[in-house]
Amino acid sequence: MTARSDPDEMAIVTSRSTDAYTAAPAGSARATIAVLHAWWGVTDVVTGVCDDLAALGYVAVAPDLYAGELASTAEEAAVLRARKRTTPMWRQIVAAVDEARSTHGADAVGQIGFSMGGHWALWLAKQSQPEIPPISATTVFYATRGGDFSASQSAFQFHLADTDPFVSPSSIKRQQRQLTAADLDAEFHDYPGTGHWFFEWDRPDAHDAAAADLSWKRTIEFLDRNLPRAGAPGSSKPDITR
Repeated sequence: MTARSDPDEMAIVTSRSTDAYTAAPAGSARATIAVLHAWWGVTDVVTGVCDDLAALGYVAVAPDLYAGELASTAEEAAVLRARKRTTPMWRQIVAAVDEARSTHGADAVGQIGFSMGGHWALWLAKQSQPEIPPISATTVFYATRGGDFSASQSAFQFHLADTDPFVSPSSIKRQQRQLTAADLDAEFHDYPGTGHWFFEWDRPDAHDAAAADLSWKRTIEFLDRNLPRAGAPGSSKPDITR
């Protein structure tokens, strides 16, 4: 299975380099979505998510933090994640997003992050550096990250596994408190009977088709709500000057 939605048929264009995988509608796009990969790398799951988003009218860019390499085991993933690099991961992400925005003219930015990618999505969403574009919507799968979110402009959505050795109940409660303290819109969804990686169909020991389908439906509704189409009620040109 490579699609988790039934979008209207829309022609898409894709490109891939060692820097990023990008999928975009053949016509105009409504926003740019950064799809931030787990520690496995830019897998078929990640590119499939990008393609689905493009079919729904979004530019989807998956920055490749491993320069084309993939991990099939946790041990391999740990090596790739720890590899020394000349450019920090967050700068790689921002560069890929900026390139996609510039190429396709879709200024508004949202994020989808999986595990490690979820950590980076949350980190980016709380920053106020001028080089990081304002982020309107952040949805993460099996990830939390603490900190001060008072500078964030993002709405947040969390898809959390029932049993997860990487995300503790205390970290979820802390995340809720921090977002509430920052007066930010946040929704938390739990998926009974699931574990880490439940969305990813290339992890058959963890994949849960029903939970994956429901979480994807919720993700699209969340993005559509927070990244409205141009001219739709409540839409406006994002402030990209800060």
